[in-house]
Amino acid sequence: MTKEERRWYFYISAIILIIITGLIINERKSYYLKNGTTTTGRVIDFHFCNNNYCGTYEYIVDGKKYEGSWSGSFFRCPNGAKGCVGKEFPVYYSVENPSISEIYLKEFDIKKN
Repeated sequence: MTKEERRWYFYISAIILIIITGLIINERKSYYLKNGTTTTGRVIDFHFCNNNYCGTYEYIVDGKKYEGSWSGSFFRCPNGAKGCVGKEFPVYYSVENPSISEIYLKEFDIKKN
């Protein structure tokens, strides 16, 4: 196998891995929308991390507080708050395991990875 052929195999393998990862993430979101429920969460932190921005949110289910996180690109709310810290958004979570969740940032959701 030539060096050029190995390079092509590497690129094709990387593309397949990216596609599979995307399908798994999409299936996870679909599961929450079909089998989960929703509550309201609040963004509590937003900072630069790992060449990206990371946000943390908290939400309460049956009197117990949970935290979740996301990563993505930088954004500000209309009030100027970085990452909408302090703002409330819907949180979808698993009924079986409420610690598994996904925040829906409405118009800013496209900023998430």
